[in-house]
Amino acid sequence: MRFLADDLLEGRGTGTRGQELAAKYVAGQFEAFGLEPGGAKGTYFQTVPFREITVDPAACEVSITRQGKTARLKWGEDFLSRGNEFQPDISVDAPLVFVGFGVVNPGRQYDDYAGVDVRGKIVVALPGAPAAFPANERAHFASGVEKRRQAAAHGAVGSISLWTPDSEASLPWSRMPNQVESPAYRWLSSDGTPNDSFKELRGAAVLSARASENLFAGAPQSFAEVITASKEGKLHAFALAGTVRLHAVSRHRQVGSPNVIGILRGSDPALAQEYVVYSAHTDHMGIGKPINGDRIYHGAADDASGVSALIELARAYSGLAPAQRPARSILFLATTAEEQGLLGADYFARFPTVPQSGIVADLNMDGASVFYAFKDVVGDDHSTLGDTLARVAASLGLTISPDPMPEQNGFVRADHYAFVRQGIPALSINEGLEARDPKVDGRKFLENWIMTRYHAPSDDMNQPFDFDATIQFVQIAFLTGYDVARERQRPSWKKGDFFGQLFGK
Repeated sequence: MRFLADDLLEGRGTGTRGQELAAKYVAGQFEAFGLEPGGAKGTYFQTVPFREITVDPAACEVSITRQGKTARLKWGEDFLSRGNEFQPDISVDAPLVFVGFGVVNPGRQYDDYAGVDVRGKIVVALPGAPAAFPANERAHFASGVEKRRQAAAHGAVGSISLWTPDSEASLPWSRMPNQVESPAYRWLSSDGTPNDSFKELRGAAVLSARASENLFAGAPQSFAEVITASKEGKLHAFALAGTVRLHAVSRHRQVGSPNVIGILRGSDPALAQEYVVYSAHTDHMGIGKPINGDRIYHGAADDASGVSALIELARAYSGLAPAQRPARSILFLATTAEEQGLLGADYFARFPTVPQSGIVADLNMDGASVFYAFKDVVGDDHSTLGDTLARVAASLGLTISPDPMPEQNGFVRADHYAFVRQGIPALSINEGLEARDPKVDGRKFLENWIMTRYHAPSDDMNQPFDFDATIQFVQIAFLTGYDVARERQRPSWKKGDFFGQLFGK
């Protein structure tokens, strides 16, 4: 952790020297343990081709025109934009339609687009998804990819997301400009197409709470009324007054960045062709605007801790006696570009260096437990992996709890979700909020950490750590993967599970 979070690695931004150093460090550890190279051409590396998109804030524009009068919004204070994945200079000027959350869920007969025609228009949507949806299903529909997919499918030409009080409670708006001004990435297919992108959408922006209020001037409902309706489950779509111009300017360049892959071959000649994946991400936020004088976003907990756990798991598995080796092979995957949208994991899950049909599970570690020894583990009821996790937890004297912060949409924000989208059972290992020390309030600690250290330079090695918690975490990770790798039956989706039905086929 201390090496990966050191100033030398400059925050391990995707495609940077620091992230390359981190990848080579991990590969060196894998080689020292005797793991087979699992990358391309007999190496430990799978280079992911990216389009890097760096927005030019001074050249970007969002303006609102009503009754012949145009008001131009201010970058950073009123709006933010990432740039367009296809064109470095692109604009759109169109009428507006508010579409609630921008969600369509046929399984629950829910459709935010019902009753409105958005063809040739810019859709305006709240973040999140209906509270009536189960937590992880809600997280899926709240994802930007799914919202853009629906907007494009309905004929929209642009999209605007609104910043709400709940958004502010999760991450202050003041922290957003630095994240948006850092480069964005899309991996490129063999024909140069950027992943999860929709050419139909020629503009996108997110508006601050103040600008969002202004956008609803003259509308059937005010911004405040819309937020109230969203909490009461009474949203409906309607047109907004005027038109909006979205103009995005960015610089594009092509870069490559490595996933790191090491393999411990299984002991069973047949099952050795099947793989249990452990994953963690080497990248973080790189160098950005200084906070309290520090420009390096070290990423100690997020995710130098998870990568360190990955290394220690590789050490533990490689040290097993031959008779103790699991039947299935273990694949250790250190991904790139997780902070950019799970891109390295998504690329590997779609184009794996082993047969995709042989990947039976992914156990992800987006932050090993480093803050407090705990009494509970966040469970998973989507696949039989959750049953295995529960058995392991019980054997260690731990209980299983539901996701304690579903509003964070964590299920779709970690690398395991890239495997879920390919129909592969996967889970992210996380401690719960019940600390062993009664003086520690797990919820209060985590909420404060998100507000003060998450994606900030202060996520460094100077914060207080409790590595007894890390021992617990790695024990859980090892035993869960070990059991999956020994069982003759592959992990499977639970009957009727939303993700199993959506992706499992």
